[in-house]
Amino acid sequence: MQTLFLILFAILSLIALVASLIFVRGLFPIRVEQVHQTLENNWKRSFWIGLLNTILITIFILGLGSLADSAPIFFIPAFGIYSAFLIGILFGLAAFVNYLGSQLFPDQPQVKKEIRAGAVFLLASLLPVVGWFLLFPYGISLAVGAVVITLFQNRQNRKNQSLAD
Repeated sequence: MQTLFLILFAILSLIALVASLIFVRGLFPIRVEQVHQTLENNWKRSFWIGLLNTILITIFILGLGSLADSAPIFFIPAFGIYSAFLIGILFGLAAFVNYLGSQLFPDQPQVKKEIRAGAVFLLASLLPVVGWFLLFPYGISLAVGAVVITLFQNRQNRKNQSLAD
């Protein structure tokens, strides 16, 4: 009976995550498209910047969490930083699934592309050892790196535009 609940939970989690990625793209289409363009143009750079940021933010959050054992006030900044990081991952994964869908299923409608690409990525990430320790961290690193590059490019573009005015 526990196995049945575990399988049901895995299927519902897959559906919920793919739906949330499509929801983010529907709610913020311009931002996700900017991250998608960054992902297409700066693939390697996105991975390395995302890997570095993921490692540093994880270390920082773990440090704040260990400080929060003695002073619970540190849970507040840890929660805020980690929430912003997870929102960035959501934007990046939405763009990554969009990109993956356009590569794997070019002749399908947009939503079908993203549903299938999201399912492919998540099911491949469930593959023992390779999926857990290579594919999923690779996708997360690409997503985070593309979001960070996009944020800094947008900030630089606004700065250059205000200087031109």
